Amino acid sequence: MNNKEKDFFDSPSMITFIIIGLLIILIILSQSFAIQSHLGATDIFRSIINHNSIYLLSLIYFILIRVKFGKKYFDYLNVIMFVFYFLTTFASLFTIFQSFGFSSILSLSFNVILTLYFGYSFFSDTAIGKDLKLTDSPLAEIKNIQYFYLLIAIIVIDLIVSLISVGNFEDVVVYLLEAMYEFLLVRYIYLYKEYIEHKKDKSNEVVKMDTKEEVKDSSDVKKKKSTTNKSKTTKKKGEGDE
Repeated sequence: MNNKEKDFFDSPSMITFIIIGLLIILIILSQSFAIQSHLGATDIFRSIINHNSIYLLSLIYFILIRVKFGKKYFDYLNVIMFVFYFLTTFASLFTIFQSFGFSSILSLSFNVILTLYFGYSFFSDTAIGKDLKLTDSPLAEIKNIQYFYLLIAIIVIDLIVSLISVGNFEDVVVYLLEAMYEFLLVRYIYLYKEYIEHKKDKSNEVVKMDTKEEVKDSSDVKKKKSTTNKSKTTKKKGEGDE
């Protein structure tokens, strides 16, 4: 199937463009809602730093990986994203102590699994992943598709819980956009992991084919040597008979 014929959820390139557009809309809308709520400049700035920091960083990340600079330093950008998600997970742990509830537990679960999934998917094939032996770690026991469905299930449950407790239209819009972004992010990670696994399988196939060729060549050489030795022996016998 051609890349152009792929559905949007099967095309990493298309997903990154949708995520960029979605994040821009999400950031603008959330800030415009904050202004409409007559919040002060300090409160709006705090909202940008606290609530939208993850979206701002993600927006920068997805814009950069579309350009030459980002493609060149792709692994370094992934390290920055991983560290940021790790800090976000750490922060959500404190949120449970401040406001314990089903929603905060779901948020923590999502952040923990997403951070582990992100690190496992993007670092397994790098020098860091090889040093940490990520492919032999307990993380490798869960399949890529299982990570994907587990995170999607958490996103759906969290969205339902949020929509039940929501009080106004603005919050409904923000929650829906956030859920869409989370779905696309998880799908992006899933597709990247699929690409790495496919590349690894292909490389193993090439190695196997090369090995078979070497064995075949070695076998042909042995046959030729054997045939040559037999012809030499036959010649010697013929000379002796004379």
